[in-house]
Amino acid sequence: MVHVMNPYSGNPIEESEDICLRPMKPDDLDQVLDIEERSYVDPWLREHFEYELLVSSISKMMVLEIHHEVIAYVGLWLLAPEIHITNITVDPEYRYRGLGSRLMEYVINLAYELRIKQVTLEVRHNNMAALALYRKFGFEVRGMRKNYYASERAHALIMSRTVR
Repeated sequence: MVHVMNPYSGNPIEESEDICLRPMKPDDLDQVLDIEERSYVDPWLREHFEYELLVSSISKMMVLEIHHEVIAYVGLWLLAPEIHITNITVDPEYRYRGLGSRLMEYVINLAYELRIKQVTLEVRHNNMAALALYRKFGFEVRGMRKNYYASERAHALIMSRTVR
């Protein structure tokens, strides 16, 4: 039995036979970058992830793995009283299995634990699967950044959710 661990307390969040949520490590980057490149037209570069992992004092990066294979990840900026989701991605081969929901549950639970008041993110206006996931978790559109994803000519919707 593998435990999904709370990275702050070290206590189990939930139990699962084959899924583990844990802090991202530099050794995970090859798998993370493979997922990133198969998921986005303009993927983050290794340097972006390395900065978030090794330099930034506000970043928190987590991976979801099955049998030691990274299948999803989430990046956060802890900006009290806000958490900003910088990246949430599920391997294309594992989508539509509730893994994005598991990551969102982790973020919302972390917000409650840290007494965060708001969670924010940006999402491509045409990413219907992501929009459905965020709306499921109570996020609402608060604004738009036109042509934010320039190579795709896609707008970014700014979404947020209040945490009580």
